[in-house]
Amino acid sequence: MNWNQPDIWIVAGYLVLMFGMSLWHRRFASGNLENFFLGGRKIPGWLNGISYTAALVSPDAATGYGGLAVVTGAFVSWWYLSRFGLALFIGGVLFAVFWRRLNLFTSLEFYGLRFPARAASAMRIWIAVRTSLIAMPAWTGITLLAAFKIMGPAFGLTKLETMYLVVPISFLFVFFSGYKGVVISNLIQMCIFFIGTVTLAGLTLAHFGGPVAMTAAISHVFGSTHPEMLQMTPPAKHDVFPLAAAMAWMFGQSIGYGGDAAPMGGAMEGQRILSTRTPSEALTMYVVTAISMFLLLLLVTLPSISAAVLWPELRNAGADRELVYGRLMKEMLPHGAMGLLVAAMMAATMSTVGDNLNFGSQVLVSDIYRRWFVRSASEKHYMMMGKVGMAIIISLAMAVVFNVSIITDVAIFMLQLSAAELPANWAQWWWWRFNGPARMAASFGGAAIFCLVVLGPKALLFLGVTWAQNLVLPWWWSTLLVMALTTILWVTVALLTKPDPEKLLNDFYQRVHPLGFWKPFRVKHGATPLTNIVKPIFRGLGVAAIGFAATSLLIQGLTEAWFGHYLRGMAELIVCVVLFIVFKKTSKAYLDYLAVRTSKNVEADVAGNKTKLSVVE
Repeated sequence: MNWNQPDIWIVAGYLVLMFGMSLWHRRFASGNLENFFLGGRKIPGWLNGISYTAALVSPDAATGYGGLAVVTGAFVSWWYLSRFGLALFIGGVLFAVFWRRLNLFTSLEFYGLRFPARAASAMRIWIAVRTSLIAMPAWTGITLLAAFKIMGPAFGLTKLETMYLVVPISFLFVFFSGYKGVVISNLIQMCIFFIGTVTLAGLTLAHFGGPVAMTAAISHVFGSTHPEMLQMTPPAKHDVFPLAAAMAWMFGQSIGYGGDAAPMGGAMEGQRILSTRTPSEALTMYVVTAISMFLLLLLVTLPSISAAVLWPELRNAGADRELVYGRLMKEMLPHGAMGLLVAAMMAATMSTVGDNLNFGSQVLVSDIYRRWFVRSASEKHYMMMGKVGMAIIISLAMAVVFNVSIITDVAIFMLQLSAAELPANWAQWWWWRFNGPARMAASFGGAAIFCLVVLGPKALLFLGVTWAQNLVLPWWWSTLLVMALTTILWVTVALLTKPDPEKLLNDFYQRVHPLGFWKPFRVKHGATPLTNIVKPIFRGLGVAAIGFAATSLLIQGLTEAWFGHYLRGMAELIVCVVLFIVFKKTSKAYLDYLAVRTSKNVEADVAGNKTKLSVVE
């Protein structure tokens, strides 16, 4: 065990700091439900962005992505760039303003505004259960499992000992501090995580003698057998992550993103959006999230690529490569630095666990307990039930910890399941004809199609039906197939069933003034122009693509520099800066356009109402 007295004092000091911060924010958090769950809606966009990064980047990033880096190499960045990159910018540019404008308490309240009562109730209870009792326990569980996969190799801790070290302080912190305390502590925790990962990355480079020597070592070991280890983009053929997987991952996670602020792959988004001060700061949240998250993921994956030279056996089939980051810590870190990185990993764990518990309990109380069981109680009562909800979620997460071994398997399963209904999330904003039956067909029918396409063949194989092996598709193709079949289903249902009540749709249009195909209501309220309905959508997608390209070049340029390709890296970083300047200007112009468009639509609504009144008189 690689503990020394400085390490112990660093970790102990960190735990005392976090507990003190939780008590410091206790009074504000206990004021009311908005304070406890939304920070009083006064959180700056940049701070919410760092906080969302903290929720997404935890030890499971170091273990899951680090393990993937061992078998992919330099192009591992495309695993997270394709999954999150374009999706986050689409959510920020095209939807964040509209979500913040609704001013909801939880994003699930949206369904009561958009769909008839029966469909809205079914959707709200389904997504509330899915979020608070399935998604949050699953993501919390793999975060805690990842903490063990780091602490175990580094210090010889058992799974139970790791849970004793991490879980109590994480639970007590969010129990006392509420959302504001979580967000502020996330900033501190991410700073610690950044320093710790930079330290390990620097020591790894020093171990090999610098970037050029490290690249030569990788080339010497893998150059003849696996030259893709130093390739910047996914190859056409690869057992784990070919180019087709990257493209399927990007389209599968980007199409439909932003239309639901509580997706299974990033369920805390709604809380981040609704707690920002203004709609424009909701976009800032997404941009800061993308940049800070990818930089931190880069820091944990690049050293893991080099680790393949030290432990090539981790590339073997069946090896638990998710132990690689813990091994690196034990191998590279001196006393004192070990304590720093342990504190960093604990900080990342606490960030994610705290966010998951706070958001999951908010949904559990507001969308299940308060709506279906106890409708009229004091805020103190609901706050206490929220804390009970946290205990339920952490208990379910512990069940995941002790029944799952491979983190990426859980992540892929959760994201495939959520991808089934993603295109419908755009339709509910952009197409007035998308009705309650179509919404339920997308959610429940999509889950059924997922079970048929993805789980069905595996179930048959388990029962001994050998020919079912022909039905098992790579996860990237099965994801797209499930999305396509689900889309055909809900489009058919929408066209074969009656539209939702006109008054409901009219009220939604007046409140939100959504983009897309709402011609009957635009005409009714005299909004202009009525042509080029999809032009604003494509304009927003173009702005999002610029932001994604700039961020991708940032990550690619830094990766090139890590491997000693300084000229290429510098060129990519220069283009990255230019694209970020373009993105800043085009995104501001687009937000201004949305604001002007909304004000014109409101003026048209007012004029239309005055005309109706004069006719009545």
